[in-house]
Amino acid sequence: MRLAFHLLFVLGCLLSAESGRLCAATTSADFDAANNLYFTNKFAEAAEAYGKLIAGGQRSATLYFNLGNACYKAEQMGRAIAAYRRAERLTPRDATLRANLQFVRKKVNGDDRGFGPFWREWLANLTLNEWAVTGAVLFWGWFLVLALREFRPKWRKPLRQGAVWLGLVMLVSLVCLAGAAYDRLANRFAVVVVKEAVLRFGPLQESRVSHQLQDGSEISILDEKDNWLQVRDRKARVGWLKRDQVQVF
Repeated sequence: MRLAFHLLFVLGCLLSAESGRLCAATTSADFDAANNLYFTNKFAEAAEAYGKLIAGGQRSATLYFNLGNACYKAEQMGRAIAAYRRAERLTPRDATLRANLQFVRKKVNGDDRGFGPFWREWLANLTLNEWAVTGAVLFWGWFLVLALREFRPKWRKPLRQGAVWLGLVMLVSLVCLAGAAYDRLANRFAVVVVKEAVLRFGPLQESRVSHQLQDGSEISILDEKDNWLQVRDRKARVGWLKRDQVQVF
């Protein structure tokens, strides 16, 4: 009985491994097929194919980057910006990605600046994981210096200034981590993905029109009611629009 159990276990592992390889092969084939659509100038079809991969659970900076390129070529500015911004969260210091995002932003808004204050752009130079790792390394480095001062009394004076500076740097990194986490979790952003999004003074179809935003306009979300979102645009104008007019990220 025990031998049969082990044989079944091994067979199950082999089947799982084979299933994983087949899944990876399928994903790779689908990705290559999407790339082929792009290189044959079928940009809308390529964007749809990349989108299906993402909807199926695939997440990578390359996939989002390719999706952004395909959407831009298909003249879907808002979807391009949304894809680039999702890629930016995974690889925030990629020069090519940043150049493409700035290029599309300039085409939409007339300038290539990001949406929001400068500190948001600065904090976005590192991912949340990178800020967390930086804070953890500095904390344990500071703790080690304090421990050395306790176990080696003759080192207390030489290490005093180093401990102070390392502690200050650690605190700054932790504040940055808290700020980046708050910005990611507490603040919500969206981008218009229709030719013209109509903003109204209230969350009703009968509400008076406030203004309109073009495809690719980046906005912050203030409130939500049913299928309506209250948003603020670059000019600090506030209004309500239908949720299906934007992509939220």
